[in-house]
Amino acid sequence: MKRSQTILWVATLAGLVLAGAWQSRRLARYRRDHLPEAFTGAASEVPPALTFVMAGLGGFRGVVAEVLWFRAHRLQEAGRYLELVQLADWLTMLDPHASEAWVYNAWNLAYNVSVMMARPEDRLRWVQNGIALLRDEGLRFNPREARLYRELAWFYQNKVGDALDTAHLAYKFHLAGQLAPCVNADGTLRDTPESRTRLAGLRLDADRMAALERRFGPLDWRLAHSHAIYWAIQGLEHATGHERLMCRRAVYQPLLLSVFTGRFSGDLAAQSWQTAPNPALALPAADFLAETYREFPSANMRTVALRFLTRATRELHRAGHTATARQLFERLLALLPAAARPPSFEDVIKGSENDHAPF
Repeated sequence: MKRSQTILWVATLAGLVLAGAWQSRRLARYRRDHLPEAFTGAASEVPPALTFVMAGLGGFRGVVAEVLWFRAHRLQEAGRYLELVQLADWLTMLDPHASEAWVYNAWNLAYNVSVMMARPEDRLRWVQNGIALLRDEGLRFNPREARLYRELAWFYQNKVGDALDTAHLAYKFHLAGQLAPCVNADGTLRDTPESRTRLAGLRLDADRMAALERRFGPLDWRLAHSHAIYWAIQGLEHATGHERLMCRRAVYQPLLLSVFTGRFSGDLAAQSWQTAPNPALALPAADFLAETYREFPSANMRTVALRFLTRATRELHRAGHTATARQLFERLLALLPAAARPPSFEDVIKGSENDHAPF
């Protein structure tokens, strides 16, 4: 009887393995048919270790992944971020098409592990690793996953472009130094064969960069906000449903910031970091906000647009860009609720810096 039970268990296990292998092949065929670019070119050069794991575990990869996610959660609660690095790497190997694993691993590297380092150059290395993981590996297997583009954009906007990390200047100078040979004096793209080759090494497409400059104006590629726009726009190309709003937000946030601080005015050689306004982006930024509001009308979206238009009108007028300020003011009036009291141009330009007047 025991022998019969053993044979039954072995037969059941063999059946499960065969069913898992069949399901794994079926899923692979589906992905190949619906996501062909993930299986061609660079994405087809799958590491041998990944091939072994995917083939060896077959349909049991999901069970193993659940166990590893549970372990990862426990390690994160305990603050053992360095141990998470290898564990998260295994998670991406188990299912390279699961965006959650790539985001989790990249965030751990760029945000958790990096701040454990004392020296700015060591922090920079971990932040770079987090960015490279999403850009070079996550998007390699998931070229249509809008969230990965959006998360990558946030890394540039928040981790590199903001000042929340004490080592933020190291990140900023490194990015500016990488792009300096590829841009003109004002930070716009210098479209030469040499620049294209160098940009390709940084995973940047010169044609996309030029298209963004035609759409939004003279972006300064030495600044992180321009790179946030670059990646978020690509996410928007693939986004559907609520993710479209998230990707649009990932575009307009750095775009609006670039209007006020979107030109590098410091000195790379002297390691002096300063930024200046980039008023040429103001009208395209207002147009992008208007597009977003038309697609996703809400009181919050209207408030965002009104606050930007109020501040931009005031600051551009004070900087001597009166014609542009007038155009922004007209957009402001058009966006006001019907019951609102329309302000005069003088009302807007005389407001204080902290005045976000909802009118």
